[in-house]
Amino acid sequence: MQLFKYQLFKYIASAGLMFIVAQTVQAETVETQVAVQDHVLIYDGPLSPEANTRAAELLKQSDKIDTLKINSRGGEISLGIDLGNLVFGHQLNVEVGQYCFSSCANYVFPAGKVKYLNLRSQLGWHGGSLQKMQFESAEMEQMYNEYIGPIRAKETAFFQKIKVQQSSTIAGQTPEYEKYQDCVGWRYTSKKMRSFGIDQVRFKQVLWLPKSSFENKCIFTIR
Repeated sequence: MQLFKYQLFKYIASAGLMFIVAQTVQAETVETQVAVQDHVLIYDGPLSPEANTRAAELLKQSDKIDTLKINSRGGEISLGIDLGNLVFGHQLNVEVGQYCFSSCANYVFPAGKVKYLNLRSQLGWHGGSLQKMQFESAEMEQMYNEYIGPIRAKETAFFQKIKVQQSSTIAGQTPEYEKYQDCVGWRYTSKKMRSFGIDQVRFKQVLWLPKSSFENKCIFTIR
């Protein structure tokens, strides 16, 4: 099983989902902090089953929570969808603190009732289950399809429910953006987000001025 995971993750990483893979691995070693402050649910760290369970428990304990404030580099696709479903089911607003990348941007941010970005909030997409893959063998292709098939169906159902275009997860991987292939991911302007159905995006300090890089890796903008 470990060999299978290693081989599979190797292929996923080579196809542009390195950030998702890295955060999935990180989630196994970094403890995510989940707590409530007044009416805000704080989620700080990689997406993980334990953190999602804790978030669900806290929401059951209080009907006064109206906002999820998140700092996360992402994690495994299913975990992002699960947290996104939790946000959507409770009609929570989502506020990005310092950053929200990968599965956080794919699924958690779009699920928010109102989406808040702070002045320097980093919001970055990096790929999803629909992206094209290349395989060195039929065996690896079969292994990947067995892995991604249920996840792809889950992702499709999620986006249909929240009424956001699923293509938002892969728009930065089209040929016109090949020159940015060395970047860690991309962001959208608020206008472009609306074109995908990601509406009610608001800036807490009037403006949104994210840096063009994260940890010395570029992030390009799609307008």
